[in-house]
Amino acid sequence: MRIDSETSTALLREAGLRATPGRIKLLMILARNSKPLAVHQILKKMPGELNQVTLYRALEALAKVGIVSRVNLEHDHAHYELTVDRPHHHHVVCRTCGHVEDIEVPHSSVPEKDALKGAKEFARIDSYSLEFFGACRACV
Repeated sequence: MRIDSETSTALLREAGLRATPGRIKLLMILARNSKPLAVHQILKKMPGELNQVTLYRALEALAKVGIVSRVNLEHDHAHYELTVDRPHHHHVVCRTCGHVEDIEVPHSSVPEKDALKGAKEFARIDSYSLEFFGACRACV
């Protein structure tokens, strides 16, 4: 799926969200980037369009409906990436230079259910995150 203005508008409306110019541009920025972006990186790509608070609110609203996902790369801030039309994947992060690479990890087709079997105090698991950290070849 190509994410353009029309597709972004449709995605937002199908999710029950208003298709504001800022949200549309945000989706198009995330679609053009293959790696998860931090809020400060997104703000640089859309100067003057959204302030930081509005951007965080938009990202959290989009994450809540599953259009974007919040990724923890063990930095002091969250990163976000578009989840629409992307296969489920994980990331490997270089602790030295910060390089991030998408990877697919073979595992159970229903890891949430497998994890729930081992949990004693949980009735439901909605999502999960699995990231790997190490050193890229350039930093070794």
